[in-house]
Order: sequence, then C-alpha cells, then structure tokens
Amino acid sequence: MFAFGQIIRLAVSRFYLRNVNAGKMVMCRQKPSIMNEGSMSIGANTRIWSTIQRTRLAAFRNATLTIGENNYINGARIAAKSNITIGSHCHIAPDVVIMDSDFHDTASHDSEGASAPIVIGDKVWIATRAIILKGVTIGEGAVIAAGAVVTKDVAPYTVVGGVPAKFISNIQ
Repeated sequence: MFAFGQIIRLAVSRFYLRNVNAGKMVMCRQKPSIMNEGSMSIGANTRIWSTIQRTRLAAFRNATLTIGENNYINGARIAAKSNITIGSHCHIAPDVVIMDSDFHDTASHDSEGASAPIVIGDKVWIATRAIILKGVTIGEGAVIAAGAVVTKDVAPYTVVGGVPAKFISNIQ
C-alpha cells in the first residue's frame, strides 16, 4: 500500500514529466528542468532527484534521449542533440554532464558543431562532476571516477578516471 505522500509525489512527478514518455513509478524529488523538442523517454522506477542541484534533461529537435529502468539521477545535466541512450540500473551523480554535441564549431562559433551518439550500458556508475562527451560508449558495469572527462569508449566492468579518462582497474 502506498503512503499518501508517495501518491502525491507520483502525481507531482507526472506533472513535471508531462512532456516525456515516462514509465510507471518514475519519481521526482524537487522539480527537474525538462526541454523536450525531440523524443524523450524514461523507464519505469527511475528516480530523478534534484536535491543538490536541479537535474536538467534536454532533447533538442530531432534528438532522442532514452533513459532505461531503475536508474537514479541526481543533479546531472544531460543534453541530446542527436542520440543519448542510458541503460538500466545506472547511478548518475550530481554535476555530471553528458553531451553528444559540441553545440558550436571551433572554426566558426556561429555554426553548429559535430554530434555523435552516446551509449551508456546497464549498471554503470558515473561519479560527481564527470563529463561524458560525444561518440562515447560506456560498457556494462563500468565506473567513471569523480571529475573524469570521458572522450573514448570504456570497456565493461572497468574503472576509469582522470582528464582525459584512462583505465584504472578491472572490476571483479
């Protein structure tokens, strides 16, 4: 049986996510910032918290942002210009930035920059202030250390950290 507070939180969460294809039991704590000009879906039982800072999710025109089931996102900024896919059972900490585009060209700041899809596998943990850049695939069970800047693919069940992110160890 649900407590009255949970029912209220579910109703408020549905309101916050009214422009998103959200699964069952998706809950928000505090109001996230949502910009959906493309396609955005959030899987069942995902928690979107904004307790430390506001979570910001953006899918620009013709872009797709897909977040799997049973995820926990708190205070991250995720911006899809083409395609970002996040698996299930992932934990994304505050101040994490995930962007699949440069948003401007280096030669001309007036033109749009290149973009490439990001794929984050299941059971991935991304620690505080990590940055995931365009074209990266993060394998299942990987851990991204705090403050890492991920510019290349990450193998499954490995820990990476640093700027740019490098292999630290395997997860047994």
